[in-house]
Amino acid sequence: MVSLHGAFAVNPRATSSLGWSSGGWGSWDAAGSSWFPHRVCGFSTSLSPTLRAVLNPDIDPVMVKAGNIAESRALSRSSLFCWRFVKAALLKAGGVASYPQTACAKDAGRDLVENHGFVQLAVTSAAQAPVGSVLVYGGGGAGHVELRTMRGFVSDYHSSRPSSLPFIGAFTRIDKHGKAIQTALANRIADSRS
Repeated sequence: MVSLHGAFAVNPRATSSLGWSSGGWGSWDAAGSSWFPHRVCGFSTSLSPTLRAVLNPDIDPVMVKAGNIAESRALSRSSLFCWRFVKAALLKAGGVASYPQTACAKDAGRDLVENHGFVQLAVTSAAQAPVGSVLVYGGGGAGHVELRTMRGFVSDYHSSRPSSLPFIGAFTRIDKHGKAIQTALANRIADSRS
C-alpha cells in the first residue's frame, strides 16, 4: 500500500462557488447550511470534517476526470451496476487502457492493481480517501465500488456519504511526477515494518 496521508491537502485550486446539491448544480450556499456546514478553501464540505473532499497532487488527473464523467452519467438511484458505471468512466477518462474484466465489484481493487497500474492507498476508511480514488467495498453479494469526487461518492448513482458496506480499500493511479514520491513512501513503509 502507498501512504499519501502526509501529502494530503485540501483542494488548493478550489475557487468555484458551484457545486452539486440534491436539487442539481447550483451555489454551495444554495444547498443549505444543514447539508454543507463547513467551508474549506471556498468549497463547502459534507456534514463531517472527516468527509471533506481532499485533492492530492500526486494522483493522476485522469482519476479526477473519471469521477467527473461518472457524476455526469449518474442516475438518481442505484441500478445495481456500480462497477459497470465506474469501469466505463475509467475507460472514457483514460484511467485504464482496456475495460476491466472482473465481474464483482468487491474484486475491483485486485483487478486494478494487477492489470491496470493502480496502487492501493494506506487509508482505513472511505472518508479518508482523496478525490480520484476508486473505493471498493465487500459484504454480501458482489460488493460495491464508487469513485471519490469533490462532491461526494459516485458510481451508478451519486451520494454525499460513502457506502456503509465493509470497506476493502482505496485504489488510484499515481501521476508520473508522483512516481518518486510513491517510491519514497513505499520505501519508508518498508523500513518502518522492518
